[in-house]
Amino acid sequence: MPNTARTPRNTLAAAEHRRSIWVRVGVTTALVAFALTVGIIVIATRDSSAQTAAAPSSVTETGALRAATPNVELAEGAASPKRVLTVYEDFQCPVCKSFEATFGDTLDNLRTDGIAAIDYHPIAILDRMSSTDYSTRAANASLCVADSSIDTWLGFHSAVYEQQPAEGGSGLSDEQLTDIALAAVAPDTAGDCITGGHYTDWVTDSTQSVLETNINATPTVLLNGEPLDLSTPDALDAAVRAIP
Repeated sequence: MPNTARTPRNTLAAAEHRRSIWVRVGVTTALVAFALTVGIIVIATRDSSAQTAAAPSSVTETGALRAATPNVELAEGAASPKRVLTVYEDFQCPVCKSFEATFGDTLDNLRTDGIAAIDYHPIAILDRMSSTDYSTRAANASLCVADSSIDTWLGFHSAVYEQQPAEGGSGLSDEQLTDIALAAVAPDTAGDCITGGHYTDWVTDSTQSVLETNINATPTVLLNGEPLDLSTPDALDAAVRAIP
């Protein structure tokens, strides 16, 4: 004779088993959904962080620091300078220091005479040559100084090259960069900007953008967008003035 007394218990056990399975499925689904949500939030946060890298107010739409006088000669029928010298440089680059020492006065004369605008792009391709990412830190410091004025930046620019550290070391400290900035008459707020690395992310992004245009050496000098062979200061001056 069948044992009918155990049937209800068996039925209840089966139902409980099915309920347990559905609970586990539900919990697993919830956990997967939670993981996906967290992943999406993390990705969105990263994208948002990348998109909100602090952009200096001092740079042009091409990311350059433009040094030009109000009376710079303009292209006919345009509001842009007729002659633009573009300089890509890295403050850790010894050849850039030599370029500044050799051609710096010529660039200043072309600028102050209103003959040309000078677009400077401080980039960071030589971080590997110091133990503290000096290229990036120096570029960041220069942008902190440029927030005050381009004239202040030009003073800082010259002084940083004069005090350029040797490759392979730790580079100038943020405190030393701040001292140079203040000596160039940058405001006290530049110090917090420098030590806080305010423009570090922007320097990284800007450097990558430059590298993507196949400019991968410093100094690189362009005249109205075309590569310029550098021989002597007189030759540079003549090449710029030759543009009608």
